[in-house]
Amino acid sequence: MSVSIVLDRDAGPLVAGEPLINLVPATLLEHLGTPVLAVYGQQVPVPGLLRRRPSLRRHLGRRIVLGVRPEHLQDAVVGRPAAAGPVVLVLHGVVRQLRPAGAERIVHVELADVDPGRPAAPAVVARVSDRSNVAVGGAIMLAVDARHLMVFDAGHGPR
Repeated sequence: MSVSIVLDRDAGPLVAGEPLINLVPATLLEHLGTPVLAVYGQQVPVPGLLRRRPSLRRHLGRRIVLGVRPEHLQDAVVGRPAAAGPVVLVLHGVVRQLRPAGAERIVHVELADVDPGRPAAPAVVARVSDRSNVAVGGAIMLAVDARHLMVFDAGHGPR
């Protein structure tokens, strides 16, 4: 997936290149006045998103791409107290690769695509606590903190 237009004012072009970020397709909706992210069969309310990022209002009803860095994904079962915050999205998947990295583990996850008719779910990389009991081939739930989501326009290719 190639994306070049950054919608989130906090993210610039260099943020998208280094370090690696995960790109997850989504749709921005509004239900009863509350913004909602539709991601792989989940519809997750994100109250305050449009208030914090009013420029996103023009993308309601359109496909977007969520960007999230590996360090901003948590094993939803274990979590990391220092990173606690308003978790808005839980991505379900299967661990395909795992390697220790000090007090963390680098985990490559194949997301479960529960939304038929959409392209296959991408793989993501997460840095989870070494307290996580995940294993290659096992299921994992990755929690995403809304404060760290970047939002990209899915309708534009590279320029």
